[in-house]
Amino acid sequence: MKEQFLVTTALEDTWPKNNQPVLFLGEWCRLYSRKNLWEKMEAKVLPYHWDDRVKLYEDFNYLNDLFERLLIILSSELNKIHGVDHTIRYWRILIGPWLMRFLSMLYDRWLSVNAAISLFPISGTSVLDIDELNLIPQSMEEFSNSSKSELWNHGIYSLILKYLNLTSIITIKPSKEINNLLISTSSRSMGIMSHMKEMISTVSTFFLSNNSYFIITPYISLVNKIKLQLKLNQIPVIYPNERFKNIAINDEYRKWNLSNFECKNEFEKFAITIIPLQMPVLYLEGYKAASEKIKNSRLPKKPKLIWTSNSFYMNDQFKLWAAEKVEEKVPLVIGQHGGNYGSAKFSTTENHELKICDYYLSWGWKNNESKVIPVGIFMSPLKRKIKNFSTKKILFTILATHRYSGGISSMPVSSQWIQYMDDQIEFYGDLPSHILNDINVRLYHDDSNWSQYDRLKDVFPESNIDEGKLDYNELLVNARLAVHGWNSTTYLESMASDIPTVIFWKPKYFELREEAREFFDKLKEVGIYHETPLSASKHIKNIWNEEHAWWNLPDVVSARNNFIEQYARPSNIVNRLNSILRKIASDESSLK
Repeated sequence: MKEQFLVTTALEDTWPKNNQPVLFLGEWCRLYSRKNLWEKMEAKVLPYHWDDRVKLYEDFNYLNDLFERLLIILSSELNKIHGVDHTIRYWRILIGPWLMRFLSMLYDRWLSVNAAISLFPISGTSVLDIDELNLIPQSMEEFSNSSKSELWNHGIYSLILKYLNLTSIITIKPSKEINNLLISTSSRSMGIMSHMKEMISTVSTFFLSNNSYFIITPYISLVNKIKLQLKLNQIPVIYPNERFKNIAINDEYRKWNLSNFECKNEFEKFAITIIPLQMPVLYLEGYKAASEKIKNSRLPKKPKLIWTSNSFYMNDQFKLWAAEKVEEKVPLVIGQHGGNYGSAKFSTTENHELKICDYYLSWGWKNNESKVIPVGIFMSPLKRKIKNFSTKKILFTILATHRYSGGISSMPVSSQWIQYMDDQIEFYGDLPSHILNDINVRLYHDDSNWSQYDRLKDVFPESNIDEGKLDYNELLVNARLAVHGWNSTTYLESMASDIPTVIFWKPKYFELREEAREFFDKLKEVGIYHETPLSASKHIKNIWNEEHAWWNLPDVVSARNNFIEQYARPSNIVNRLNSILRKIASDESSLK
């Protein structure tokens, strides 16, 4: 076997300048927009280790175990560093989202590099000569953004290669373009609209009450949020999401180690050397200043409860404050904010949410935990005004995932998206022209450099594609049929709005938990759910121009109503939330 030059990312500065054979670490290296370059190369792509989905699930469980073991020792270390005495739950709320995602990413990169070294003779690889401090994010938000970038991932791969002592590492100076990438996005100034929102939210906090229900990013409409707060007898408030000022990295905060952690393998030995060096600044150098700012803010001192559906992940200001309030016995309520909750076999985010909250508000499903309260779908059903459905178009939504894997869940991971997109193209291509002419394709708003638009246009030049710029609700409410190619919020919303809906995905990439199978099997029997693209396209051809007659067949109505009751339960959401939140605030025991 020929020796291969290892390429880890799409940063072409690190690619070989001669014609030597190349091993691409994964499909993330080969941007579709640059195929004119890599198609001419003598190159192979390393098989992706998580294409074995059984191994993916095993690694999901392994990483959960590693997370729990590390969280215990990290809580102790951070208490020592900052001279505080917070509980493990406090630190889980604050650093948990970063730690779980960082471990998942680190392990993914580790497995790829080790597979390349063990399966192929590597002639060498290039690493950029950049200060490792540039890889350290200021906050969770900055980490989330930077971890999707070529530069951050190249840096992580470089750290792994150096740790493994790979021979023939070529260090190269970064180009001017790459140096520009080193400028943190967090230093960008806010736009006018952002400043206006900050001003409005700051003014509104003057109306806060010490005994208020603290509701932030609840995943309900603004109108319903206002109605709910009025029902709770409080003035509606828009809470500010202030960003902390950037703080310089201090070596003294990076000298601690996890040497007393009992490592079970070589990866864990590597991970404990990297965690102190890669932890966001806010949790180390910036922790004291951030804590003081929270204490002096207008956030409630004694809220009755805290409810959010989104802020527990990115919003470090909220997490700092909420973690302290939880230690003061304020109930933390998390609301569902995605369509595959309760049905996906595994999800790092769902696990985290259930562990940090006192109560979890689902859209209808229930598990064995008493903390899960079925409330109903948060989005209000859309009201259709269509009279002649035959003149309206089909809405077809498509997913895009991150090229560099992030958290692990029952969805396509990293390069598996290419197979997923091939399935969407197979479905689209099997439809006759008279149906294709009536399809609006809605692409996922975050392209992640997959070039969704170009991939589809190259195969179907006449396709009608929306890149996420048009009003989604307007497209949906005017659709004669909604087709969704992934387990998501979109199809729950269309079903709850009584819009004829067809969903399809391969079970290989969208694994379902056991208790969800019976509900999807019923949908499969009546033609709503399909496990292959061609099954979905065949069904649409069979019901064409009779979509509403099919949708209202007794067995179809029964199957979808049964499903909706479980995963998108209709309710007067404002009244239901008002009742549940009041009960939590007044007598938690009544909900146990």
